[in-house]
Amino acid sequence: MRGTVLTQRLGLLVIFCLVTLGTTGARCAETLPKYIFLFIGDGMAETHVRATECYFKDAQVQRGLAAEKVAGLTMLTLPMRGRATTFAKDNVVTDSAASATAFSSGYKTDNGVLNIDLETERKFDVMAQFVKRHGMKVGIISSAAPNHATPAGFYAHAKSRNMYPEIAMQLAASALDYVGGPPVLGAEGTDDKATDAKAREAALQNGYTVVEDRKSFDALKPGVQRIWVRSAMPLAIDGKHEIPLADHVSKAIELLAGPEGFFMMVEGAAIDWASHSNDGAAMVQELLEFDRAIARAIEFYRARPDEVLIVVTADHECGGLSLIEGRLTAPGMSKILDGQKKSRNASVDMFETFEKEKISFDEALPQMKAFFGIQYLSDEELAECRKIFKKGGGAQGQYAYGDERRISLFWSRLVSARAGLIWGSLNHTADPVPVYAVGAQAARFAGNSDNALIGRYIRDLISERKK
Repeated sequence: MRGTVLTQRLGLLVIFCLVTLGTTGARCAETLPKYIFLFIGDGMAETHVRATECYFKDAQVQRGLAAEKVAGLTMLTLPMRGRATTFAKDNVVTDSAASATAFSSGYKTDNGVLNIDLETERKFDVMAQFVKRHGMKVGIISSAAPNHATPAGFYAHAKSRNMYPEIAMQLAASALDYVGGPPVLGAEGTDDKATDAKAREAALQNGYTVVEDRKSFDALKPGVQRIWVRSAMPLAIDGKHEIPLADHVSKAIELLAGPEGFFMMVEGAAIDWASHSNDGAAMVQELLEFDRAIARAIEFYRARPDEVLIVVTADHECGGLSLIEGRLTAPGMSKILDGQKKSRNASVDMFETFEKEKISFDEALPQMKAFFGIQYLSDEELAECRKIFKKGGGAQGQYAYGDERRISLFWSRLVSARAGLIWGSLNHTADPVPVYAVGAQAARFAGNSDNALIGRYIRDLISERKK
């Protein structure tokens, strides 16, 4: 029913174009996008965007850039704004699998499930199948492994998102035109080289060109079929990527642009991982990486604004993040976050050494201060730190991506709080997520919406253009 209504509305829009603008049918059809980008900031809410915007601007000021030359985030320049709900079929708080299913198929499913209704056993029509059936090319790019929940949601069916080996083989058997990100995950989400090798070999047998280094990546030219680019993508705060998300977007555009058009999903996965860790210093770096990828799509859009649609949103909020505006906008806030040189997760080696060598709190304190970039603790903070250090133990959310020690959580939350970022949870929340859009039919994505509606809107646009 929803699809019929949307199609009728779009038909009325075409008539309006003809009557009001006096254009030909062909010219009016050009208002439907030929190239569609869906950017998903995993775990990203408006608070994450606001915090990163403040960090980014202050960092430029701290480097001596004149105020009038300070730039903001690219995503915040997109003219159409909205908000979307993200609930799953079985829970008001979604996970990435259920949300990816909604974006991909236009239907809701249970948390942990990819494109299947568990009650009826019905398999949903995934976005990749739908797009290919309409004669367009497909690109799936993520800073997570391609068989992780969000990217997998656009091509795979699985009763559990944790069926990583099975999902990896579905990837290898698919006909995706561009896949970019780290190697696949093995059983239980491990770095299982056997699973990865099996999927890689199957992909080669299926006609994929597998690329695993920068030189080969740069050498890729249009005409190559079924490309799978694989390279490690650790948290940005912990090291540079050989092939950043932004470069994947540029290369995919170069290879896929053509008369057929394309649909491209790009995920900034580690925004969520940093948020699960309540690590503000890592989170802003991940969101900046994601924003740079959006900027590459904007460059493409500017050359052909009538042909391109860019939608930026999130699959859910993560971390229950709230902000203290006074701290957030205080000069030098970026220095607080930059003082933490690596992610909370990277502190695991330090804390393991403390435990193995039975280092006392007083001996460990200078090293903890140096790692997290905080030299002064109040009496209350010092007492709390000492208490947590001596007691030990972990604090784990539903999904954990790295170190779970309560002591490392104390420090990452302290750094964040001093910069104005207050974490309220280690898990996802039901908060609505932002929607930003620009280009052909971008107005459709303004206002209040839902992740499943966004998926249906995209499908309607593709269907109408291909009629």
